Amino acid sequence: MAEAQNARSESALQERLLKAIGGLDHFSRNWAWRSHSPKQRAESAILGGVESIGDGIAALIDKGATADQIEEWTAKAIRLWLAWQAAGARTANPMITGPANFPVARNQKANAAERKRGEEFYLFAHRPISWLDRRNRSAEKAALSAEAATIQHRTLEFPGVKLVQNTTLDRIQLLFEGKPEPDTIGQLKREAFRWSPREGAWQRQNTNNGVQAAYRVLRFLGHEKGSLSSHHPEVSHG
Repeated sequence: MAEAQNARSESALQERLLKAIGGLDHFSRNWAWRSHSPKQRAESAILGGVESIGDGIAALIDKGATADQIEEWTAKAIRLWLAWQAAGARTANPMITGPANFPVARNQKANAAERKRGEEFYLFAHRPISWLDRRNRSAEKAALSAEAATIQHRTLEFPGVKLVQNTTLDRIQLLFEGKPEPDTIGQLKREAFRWSPREGAWQRQNTNNGVQAAYRVLRFLGHEKGSLSSHHPEVSHG
């Protein structure tokens, strides 16, 4: 059953490549200036592409890649393979075209481009697991960023000042309406708060000591009520 499924997968991949190149006859023209047997060379190139891409797909399946990830990888592998074949179509063999007026320098440049495209394809097609690992790390990072962006920070608001327990930045923050008075700034500094222009807040690390320091600053300002952990009616979400 597995062999039959593999055969169907290879057949589907071959059909996909053939469609992308416009059919075998059209693709064979890529070798018109390079080989005495252009059709055979075209068939060989297609089979090589099917094998390399098919092996990559199998490796991704074994590693537990999702269907979307497999399709994303396959689509890129096919794009790289097509770029390689297109570069090869711009090369020529003087044994086929004849040596008279053969553009040696231009052909050398075309051959170099073909080699580069071929290397790009093989480096990608033969390292599907490295691609998957990078893709998963990127997805995890994006998920963490999205989660951080939706975290509801506990906040206490008083006239002229707001206390925020910013779990994303791991900071206890005091945000004032305008610049605090000099004596307030002195108290903030004594409690180890530092001004952050980026956050627009006086802040220190989010620890128990940091929370208690923030409460002392609030009491200094005359605000006796409120607790981030227990006074829920005054807690809002930002």
